[in-house]
Amino acid sequence: MKRNKIDCIVEVLAGYKRVKKKAIDKSAAVLIPFIYNDDNLEIIFTKRQPWLNNHSGEVSFPGGGAEDDDNTLRDTALRETFEETGISISDVEILGKLDDEYSITNIKVTPYVGFVAKNLKEVNFKKDETEVERIFTVPVTYFYNENIFWTENWVRNSEKREVYFYKYDDLIIWGLTGRILFKMLNLIKKCFV
Repeated sequence: MKRNKIDCIVEVLAGYKRVKKKAIDKSAAVLIPFIYNDDNLEIIFTKRQPWLNNHSGEVSFPGGGAEDDDNTLRDTALRETFEETGISISDVEILGKLDDEYSITNIKVTPYVGFVAKNLKEVNFKKDETEVERIFTVPVTYFYNENIFWTENWVRNSEKREVYFYKYDDLIIWGLTGRILFKMLNLIKKCFV
């Protein structure tokens, strides 16, 4: 399987000085899971169940809050990915980390970038029905189409913020996921265009 794009991402992340933030209330981690679908590199997303209290029906990366049994936030990202998608922890290679982000619920979120070392057709997804409505993938190159991307300026708690939006089929990727995706896509752009 071709690794040239993954090797490029590893190189970019190795030289990246990420922003670390203090925990406000709780800490969480997400995984940005890259996977090959034949020769196309894609990103795995989940769509959250519509009945959840927080971020219901939204598109997200697999992840969640740190638990006492997690030794590190890396462990949190891998555990949550397994619980939500069924992707085995042993099948994920961590490539690096991006900037810590604060969620609107006062949680510090650390995004990990990972590579699932199987082809998409070889993965038997097993979604957590209590949290995940759907698991899907999007080719990385799709996100570099300017016709599917826009920003809006919002004010929350007297703080101005630029919000990033990506349209994919019947879904809108936005919020914290959109912000993490925007930063990652800009960081790794040279690997794809």
